[in-house]
Amino acid sequence: MAIAGFGLGSFIGGMAKSLDERLKDDMRRTAERSDRVREYHVTRAARKEERFEEEQKELQEVLQNLSSYMDKAGIEIPEGMTKADFAAQLYTTGGGTISSGKQLIADLDEHYKKKGDIKGLIKQASLVTKGKGFGDYINNFVRRPDSMLKIPENLRGGVGFLKDVDITKGIKDETGAMLAREKQPEKFEVSGLGFDRSQMVFAEQYKKEQRATDLAIEKAEADIKKTLADAKIENAFTSSGFLSKIKEDKKALGEARGVQLDANGNINIKSAKEKKIDLSEFQSDVVKMIANTGITATGTFTDKRNISILVSQASVKDDKGNYLIQPKNMPTKAKDLSIGTVYSMRNNKTNESGPHIYLGPGISPIPLY
Repeated sequence: MAIAGFGLGSFIGGMAKSLDERLKDDMRRTAERSDRVREYHVTRAARKEERFEEEQKELQEVLQNLSSYMDKAGIEIPEGMTKADFAAQLYTTGGGTISSGKQLIADLDEHYKKKGDIKGLIKQASLVTKGKGFGDYINNFVRRPDSMLKIPENLRGGVGFLKDVDITKGIKDETGAMLAREKQPEKFEVSGLGFDRSQMVFAEQYKKEQRATDLAIEKAEADIKKTLADAKIENAFTSSGFLSKIKEDKKALGEARGVQLDANGNINIKSAKEKKIDLSEFQSDVVKMIANTGITATGTFTDKRNISILVSQASVKDDKGNYLIQPKNMPTKAKDLSIGTVYSMRNNKTNESGPHIYLGPGISPIPLY
């Protein structure tokens, strides 16, 4: 019995020691996990705050630049209207984003250099006096990020025996204390002012360029119809079917590359930049995929609407107004040209260089929109 008792005691003692060691190991691993979760979310909150401050500085510069046109508008400014009021309404008219604001400034600068004023662009009756300052509008357009941390359920628990312990307690308070802030002002509506872009000096040039692309699409349609005169085109996509196919394929490619798309298939450029994704390569691959789909489904490009869809995808621009796709240099040999690729070409008729998409031999290259 003594021997049996001794064996049982040793077993119980060994089990207790094993459990104690496991508990200590679980405590250590839980502490490490807690530190990782804390570091990740506190760092993430700090980065959001940094981006917020950077955007506010950018917006301040944009609004101040836009305000400089108040004295050049050539119209009577309502009493009590501040330069900030004018700039904010012009900013809203331009699109209400920092990138669109910068583009509007570039357009106004170009117009002013050639005309010497901006008379005729802004309708006086559309101006609204609010008497607000730049700070009011900056806080209104660029909102402070939410400091509330949303930690997934599967990351809140500990390890092993401590899996039901909430390791996130205190992280939210810690983050809140670190990012101490004043109460965010209530958001208010800012109406845009009447702005006639068609009166801008380069509007006519833009129309000509758009028309040139439309004519090139019609020419490509004619070229393709001539090439496929005797071909069977019963498998050709309709314009709606082609759009659906593009949306489906682009979504699949986006998921594979980590590119976030909205419901309409537009790229979330900000998210892609944060992930350091090469959007030029992504969009180039999208366009090549679309082009090859249209070529493979014989007859798809005998409908100029489908060619327009392709050219529109090749003409997608980033938040600064630049084409996402970087055009390639023309190869020295025609056999090295690749269908669906955007090349930098010279138009023999206008002698102007620019990006064109190549659809195959016998089809005139098409300038981008």
